[in-house]
Amino acid sequence: MAKSKAKAKKKTPARGRAKATAKRKASAVKKTARKASLKAKSRKKPAPRKPAPKSKAGRPKKKPNTARAAVKKRPQAVVKPTPVAQPPALIPVPLPEGVRPQRSGEPSERSAHLDKLKQLFDSAPISRYLGMTLGYCENGVARVRLPFRRDFEEGHGVIHGGLIGLLADTAGNFAVGSVSPGSTVKTVEFKLSLLAGVQGDLLAIGEVVRKGRTLATCRLEVVEGNDRVVAIGLATYALQAV
Repeated sequence: MAKSKAKAKKKTPARGRAKATAKRKASAVKKTARKASLKAKSRKKPAPRKPAPKSKAGRPKKKPNTARAAVKKRPQAVVKPTPVAQPPALIPVPLPEGVRPQRSGEPSERSAHLDKLKQLFDSAPISRYLGMTLGYCENGVARVRLPFRRDFEEGHGVIHGGLIGLLADTAGNFAVGSVSPGSTVKTVEFKLSLLAGVQGDLLAIGEVVRKGRTLATCRLEVVEGNDRVVAIGLATYALQAV
């Protein structure tokens, strides 16, 4: 009996310790659960988003763009129309006494004078006999052409020098006549240097170098074809009022 009591006494403290540890564990679990619940309560829930206001059509309204509105509100520059330049007014100039205005379609004095020179050249017997043609006659310059013929040759098979001089003198005469209306032109003298023998079509060019009241000086040049110069010279012409 004594031994069984001793064994019971030895077993009681171990059982008490087990109960104590079990209580401590249960209280610790309760504490952790309480702390977890407190933490969950302390957390704030996010505020719910407010829905965007809808228009009558049911679509959400867009926020106004303030930058675009500011650009639209800026005052636009006023573009002023550029004035159109008007031409200056024409002031009529009174004509001197005895001079009437030229009518449309009426030939001028200058053109009438050139037509008269052309008729004079074509009506000259020497022009028709030799076959000379007046190509240009204006502003102190005249060009006379002479087509080649076997009748113009001398004994050596080239054109006679006198015929070349006649052609050059004719070109100079009509060159002076183009700038001398109301006057007749007569040859005073001319000097011509023949540079080469020629056998072909000729072109004589007369150009006024100096013109005075009664005399005019003209440069002469004769070309074979269109490129080779065969004679050059100077001539003096007298001017007589008609």
